[in-house]
Amino acid sequence: MGNEFELERHHLNFTVNFLKAYNASLMHQLDRTSGDILETRKSLNDDVSNTFDFEDGNVMDFISMVPEMRLTETKFNYIENMRETTERLMKKPYFGRLTADGEPVYIGGATIQDNEQNILIYDWRSPIASLFYENRVGELTYRIPDGSKIKTDVSLRRQFQIEDGTLLNMFDSDLYIGDEMLQQLITDSSRSKLKNIVATIQSEQNIIIRQPLNQNTLVYGPPGSGKTSLAMQRIAYLMFTYRSRLKADNIMLMSPNEVFNDYVSDVLPELGEDNVKNMTFYRMLKALIYFNGRRFESLADNIQRLGHGDSTAYEYKTSLEYFNHLKRYMEGLGEYGMHFRDLKYGGKVLVPKELIERVFYEDLGVHPVSRRLHKIYEDLMDIYRRELKQLTKEKFKALDGAPEYIGEKEELKEMANDQATKELAGLHAQIRRFRFVQLEKVYVRSIADRAVRKKTIEDIRQNDFKYEDIAPMMYLYIHIFGAGDKKIRHVIIDEVQDYSNIQYAVMKDYYQRATFTSLGDKNQQIHPVGSPELKVEDHHMMHLQKSYRSTNQINDYLNTIVPGGIDSVSVDGQDVQFIDVEDEAAHIRSMVSQDMPGQMAVITPSREAADRLFEQLKGDIPGLKNLQEVDTIYNQDYLVLPYYLSKGFEYNTVIVTGASFYDDLPLVKYVLASRATRNLYLLDGPAR
Repeated sequence: MGNEFELERHHLNFTVNFLKAYNASLMHQLDRTSGDILETRKSLNDDVSNTFDFEDGNVMDFISMVPEMRLTETKFNYIENMRETTERLMKKPYFGRLTADGEPVYIGGATIQDNEQNILIYDWRSPIASLFYENRVGELTYRIPDGSKIKTDVSLRRQFQIEDGTLLNMFDSDLYIGDEMLQQLITDSSRSKLKNIVATIQSEQNIIIRQPLNQNTLVYGPPGSGKTSLAMQRIAYLMFTYRSRLKADNIMLMSPNEVFNDYVSDVLPELGEDNVKNMTFYRMLKALIYFNGRRFESLADNIQRLGHGDSTAYEYKTSLEYFNHLKRYMEGLGEYGMHFRDLKYGGKVLVPKELIERVFYEDLGVHPVSRRLHKIYEDLMDIYRRELKQLTKEKFKALDGAPEYIGEKEELKEMANDQATKELAGLHAQIRRFRFVQLEKVYVRSIADRAVRKKTIEDIRQNDFKYEDIAPMMYLYIHIFGAGDKKIRHVIIDEVQDYSNIQYAVMKDYYQRATFTSLGDKNQQIHPVGSPELKVEDHHMMHLQKSYRSTNQINDYLNTIVPGGIDSVSVDGQDVQFIDVEDEAAHIRSMVSQDMPGQMAVITPSREAADRLFEQLKGDIPGLKNLQEVDTIYNQDYLVLPYYLSKGFEYNTVIVTGASFYDDLPLVKYVLASRATRNLYLLDGPAR
């Protein structure tokens, strides 16, 4: 294999050098084309005054130059896109190779040809590249665009680990290994038996990755079983298999927080694709116009509050019992229970709520609830337009009769309309945001528990909506107003165990044309109260068994928290360290001075503890970042963060401070410990 490695290294160097030369050529073309654009624009600017004065017959000259400029700009954009692609490929030109009918076929993010039109790299979306994902060698067929099939003999299937244009490793396998941790295991020559285990793991993952687009799939697996990597591979598979009808903006990735979105953001650009859309549940709420101006508690604030406070309302509102009651309640709104507001303007009632209610239940009673509300919306918009027209007339009359306003009639009419529109902006917003519906009152009436209802009313009166209010209010909103996103065709949910049954139903109903792939671990709940187990229908449920991300020692410790939760097939490392310290900051300082490799995370019991520890350490640890709830950038070598922001990430070294804080929160401790891949330290001391 050593000689093969040298041959592949030589081929990679040749490819990278070609890409560098090609990139330089593209840069030269960009300079020349940008000069042409500037010259054309200058000519247009020089001629524009004559053109619009219709002098010297320049009108036709001007018109004839516009298409030329647009063509040149299109050429510039094409070259710039090629330059960006080439620059990306210089770091990692390809990730795989086939030998098909004796000829090498290198597969990467874009098709690149040499000066003789020989293909150096095949785009992973090209027909022949589909053979790379067949998970077998031998006589295979692939389909070309005209529908016919081509037979070929595949004798080799090779994967590469390439970084910054350097070949780090390679391996031959019948199976496509998409997870980097599995790639490292399979190339560990000291443990040849791992290759069979890796093949088994990848075979299990491939079944999930290759589920058809129209299949809903729920996957549970322990920490380190490759769930997040599997989600990314599934996105790539779907975009490859259904590329004629599925684009990046048809797929949604639901993430536990904003930082996680950055953590997974480099998956598709490496394959020459735009990133899929990403969303958090909290951001879903903010996108719904009705809730503008409402103050909702964030998940982070909710976790901190319920870590020390009464969780009765949270447990009730996330329960399956309440969800079932809410569904029955909502189904009856067509007959009874809708509440409305007066439509007001300038201190007077334009449309009383009693009239809206009568129209809703009597005049429009044969229609579905959402259809009735949209019909009322149109009627109220007609009233708004009449008010706008009347007020504009009054404003125009006042302007026309005022000596200080001198101008043409049309100018005065436009000014009058602007003034009237501004004055009626509040009325327009009431209608546009459906504020003639009292959704809050509808929601409160759905709460059967009297104590919880009373507390909810008090909070809402203070514009203080709790996190547990979001899902039921969104559920009502979606069904009452018929809201939804029909463009999304597939949704990937990571950390699905952190969503309640109502939250899951909200996502299913809002993305009404989408199928779902949901991944999680019932034992990894970061919320101190937690949520009941999901009860979902029409989902194919699958389980991953083996964990390979963290060392065997870390996995053994995790099994002391949740017995039998992990079947470890990883590498050995150092034992988990339990350390009592007088000064946590001083101890961490000494640990960092030992030059620990890779990323390190210091996880604290609270935001206050994270802020305090950061202030103590920032002068001694260059590049240390205090991760915030609003951050959207993850890439940092040294992090301090509160425990509730650690979900979904992994770090070489994890230092958990105030470890005894989690003694009554075993599943939270389980999550934190499982963030470490190589070294885990549990510190305890007098300070929190």
